[in-house]
Amino acid sequence: MGGKPKLLLFSHLSGVDVMTGAEKLFLLFIRELASHFDCKLVVPQEGVLAVQARAAGIGTLAMELPLSLALFSALPQVDAEVGALPSHPAWEPLVFLLLRESPDYVWTNTTVHPMPAMAATSLGIPTIWSVMETMRATPNRPAAAAIVNLYSQLIVGISDSVLEPYVESGAAGKTAVLRPYVEPAAHAPERWPEIRARQRGRLGFREEDFVTGFVAATIYPNKGLLEFVHAMIPLMKQHPGVRAMIVGKSVDEPYVHTCRDLIWRQGLSSRFAWMEFRERIEEIYAPMDAVVVPSLVPEGFGMTALEGMMFGKPVVAFAAGGLREILEQAEAGAWLVPTGYAQGLTERLHMLMSNPALRQSLGAHNASVAAERFGVRQFREALGAWLRRLPPPASLQPEAPPPEIPQHGLVRGAGSGAVYLIQHGRKRPFVSPKALRDHGFRFEDVRNVPDLVLDFIPDGEPLLEAHAGRRRPRRGRGRGRRRLRKRGRSRIRGTRVRLSRRRGRSRRRVSARSAGRKRRRSASARKRKGR
Repeated sequence: MGGKPKLLLFSHLSGVDVMTGAEKLFLLFIRELASHFDCKLVVPQEGVLAVQARAAGIGTLAMELPLSLALFSALPQVDAEVGALPSHPAWEPLVFLLLRESPDYVWTNTTVHPMPAMAATSLGIPTIWSVMETMRATPNRPAAAAIVNLYSQLIVGISDSVLEPYVESGAAGKTAVLRPYVEPAAHAPERWPEIRARQRGRLGFREEDFVTGFVAATIYPNKGLLEFVHAMIPLMKQHPGVRAMIVGKSVDEPYVHTCRDLIWRQGLSSRFAWMEFRERIEEIYAPMDAVVVPSLVPEGFGMTALEGMMFGKPVVAFAAGGLREILEQAEAGAWLVPTGYAQGLTERLHMLMSNPALRQSLGAHNASVAAERFGVRQFREALGAWLRRLPPPASLQPEAPPPEIPQHGLVRGAGSGAVYLIQHGRKRPFVSPKALRDHGFRFEDVRNVPDLVLDFIPDGEPLLEAHAGRRRPRRGRGRGRRRLRKRGRSRIRGTRVRLSRRRGRSRRRVSARSAGRKRRRSASARKRKGR
């Protein structure tokens, strides 16, 4: 392990063609964590995330695990859905994976992915639960937040907004904020003017055009593309120099078709340019004059907004979740609009379009804030602070002996009341406390063992209660005592016992008389000898 503690990370996603915003953030975190841990990433399938992780020197393996949408959405069935996970066929392979890898810590990503945290906690492995999304505000949210609290050593959130449910549920002492960061130097800032001119030429935009941008790795209704289109239509109809870029991959074709159809019916198709999302994000943001983030659900953070700020662009956004947090920290709260209010987006964009000086100063201010408050130095300071809160890694502690597998005797699982007799390599459950007593055992002889140890012992036939009138004798009352024969052979109970006692007394009297005769003969023989 090279002296580093081992961290096993679990991702709920691994897109085959493109990485989502959550995957991009996770990869950012993994690269930073690799400086402190020997990291290995578990993905549900081979995909872009796994490929890029391996390129960064992170080992990967694939294991598909069930997710819990009820936990993320705080639905009424959350307790039942999460409670059923240990009975899922994937539970046992997951436990064996954890035993084989023996990590010092487990990191599970997002609230839809509780099974790794549950399995690690059952084995006593400290768990870091990374929260990148805002849990739905429902009457069941306290119960859902309590589940995350139960199966975590530390809850790491990408904003104060996502940690709010856990703070409210009494877990404030184990929460930590770890906001993502941006690095302008990693995106060739010296080439941004050149990239801007080239991309605008490819898209058919002039330098004097006012270009607004909508960016999402994947496009579906919650991202607010339809609201963006509604905001742009009146602006375009009033000003012929207004253009729009829509960047992202559709994962909801009927929804995207609705947006395209609206644009076409307004006769504005030539004013909208569509692009697939690309990893070189400077090719996305450099051609824009303003960035719009119209998310309809509370964003965990809003990486699109931060990236737009890094590139020196004014950002207009719906005031949802982490988006509000970012813009308020940037002292740009005036550019927040109530969620769903498309006309408010139009008004803010009109102010920026008609005032180039305002656009320039706001963009410069955003770039400065992104570097000062959301830079790599701030991220690493926050990371170091919560790393110090973790318990010492088990691999650096004296090695504990492996759990003993009992070969005989009475045992009981630590988490259940069932009692077993270990016999011939199998565990035989007693069907009731009476059955245990009927078989001649005592409860004070029962040993508690970990449930995981019991899981390794195959099941045997259950031990039933004795039939009326047939009780097995108690065991362990002294080896020297003679056991009575089984009762029930005589219709008159106790007859055989009384007869055997009488015979015993008779034998003892005969033996005594015989011994007396022998002593008298010996005495007579000695007298004769002495004469």
